[in-house]
Amino acid sequence: MPSSGESSEALALSREAWSKSNEADEGAGTYLVESLLAAEKYDEFTIFAKKFREKFPNSMAAVYYNAVALANTGEYNAAEAELDRLTEMGAPPESTTAVRTAMNEARDAEFFGLGRYRTIGYVIAGLILLWAVGLLVLFVGGRTLSAKTLKAIETSDPNDIAGAEHSSLKKLYRRIISIAGFYYYISQPFVILLVIAIAGGIILGFLWVGTIPIKLVGIIGFVAVGTVFYMIKSLFTRLKPEDPGRVLTETEAPGLWQLTRDVASMVGTRPVNEIRITQGTDLAVYERGNFRAKMADKAERILILGTAVLNGFDLNAFRAVLAHEYGHFSNRDTAGGDIAFRVNIDILRTADAMLNAGTATFYNFGFQFLRLFHFIFRRITLGASRLQEVLADRVAAYFFGSEAFKNGLDHVIRSEIEFNHIANKEISAALGASRPLQNLYEMTVQEDAAVEAIDEQFSSAIDRDTTDDDSHPSPRDRYRFIERIRTANVETLSGDVWSLFADPSAIKAEMNTLIEGLVRGRRGTNEDSILHLG
Repeated sequence: MPSSGESSEALALSREAWSKSNEADEGAGTYLVESLLAAEKYDEFTIFAKKFREKFPNSMAAVYYNAVALANTGEYNAAEAELDRLTEMGAPPESTTAVRTAMNEARDAEFFGLGRYRTIGYVIAGLILLWAVGLLVLFVGGRTLSAKTLKAIETSDPNDIAGAEHSSLKKLYRRIISIAGFYYYISQPFVILLVIAIAGGIILGFLWVGTIPIKLVGIIGFVAVGTVFYMIKSLFTRLKPEDPGRVLTETEAPGLWQLTRDVASMVGTRPVNEIRITQGTDLAVYERGNFRAKMADKAERILILGTAVLNGFDLNAFRAVLAHEYGHFSNRDTAGGDIAFRVNIDILRTADAMLNAGTATFYNFGFQFLRLFHFIFRRITLGASRLQEVLADRVAAYFFGSEAFKNGLDHVIRSEIEFNHIANKEISAALGASRPLQNLYEMTVQEDAAVEAIDEQFSSAIDRDTTDDDSHPSPRDRYRFIERIRTANVETLSGDVWSLFADPSAIKAEMNTLIEGLVRGRRGTNEDSILHLG
């Protein structure tokens, strides 16, 4: 290896030779570029190598040293191209091996040793970008579909109780909801990858600057590991939905069972197979069975009936509300929904697990994804739900009258407000005095101030605007949508719903005892409640 003095002397001679040749001698150029490299004059070497390559484009030496200069400045792709050009010019492949090896080692050293995976990184980044665009498309599609649904409801014939005008829209909703549900599950690998990448990037950033805050790194690692664990767990854990309340036998309410059959016959659909009584103000339907049974319309039909909604419930109004529920069956609303239910449950369970573990933080990308996707998914599914409710309202109004249905929905809404007031007040008083609960189902609101407050709350619930977060249109809008429906002639019934029961007092006492047990066990008074009128 030449000494420093020898390298300096060789450089001076090569510069002189290049100058005397008027920069036209390829050999002198080769001698100079080699001397610059030997003397470690790297900046000058880079400049001259480019000039030499331009001066002698067909020189193997010029191409070779230009490749070395490009590699030195980190322009690896351009350097690779020059080496490939050199091979095309006839240079043996082994002549470029050393430069290629040096470039690979340099790439490995970049980005904490991840340089060789840059291409893979680009692919992953592209996939993540495509995934993010998919989320945006779902959001825009959901908003657009909701707007289209609202317009369709406003302009369609309200006497189309079968919803023939909306069949294509309902099919589109089912398809979009299925796509969105599938998209949630294929999003899991992307979210897990990003959580790991973000946490790893932060920790590597600390290593780069040379300072490692142990506590902060521990928190970041805990949040990342916890998030990945709960997201993977949600993919492999399935909860079987439990039926609310208990079965109400036909012996206990023979008149009610007969009324459910009569209404089903009038609407033209199968009657319910089971009635379940609960302690709240529930009034809802669902189907029990596998996907194939639901699609074949062979699943069991269940009616949920809350004890607290029955006091003073006029039979004509109740019958109209029951027709609304049968409208869901006849329109096949309850046949689907499994995907929407499963996705919602998975999101809420995963978010709840993160919350309990202390990882539901603003800087947790996984938790923020759950919030974002739940927001997007609600926009899609709730638009479909509002359409279903409007079509079911039409069934109720057509067979039993708009006024009867309005009275029924008013009763359900007011019953919930009044029962919550009565229950909260009595439970607080009973716990404070260490005494048993009075029968909540026999109590009424007595104080003028309380009655006034309930009236105000009821009016607000009726007259409010429909929002994007509503599963049902506001009552005011629902009443407006059924105003022009031609009602079929039907006989008027007398009495209230309790008249259909063999022993109302026994049911009330049983449900009151159930609530007392829940209260003493420090559990919610509406634990088994699911959906209200819908």
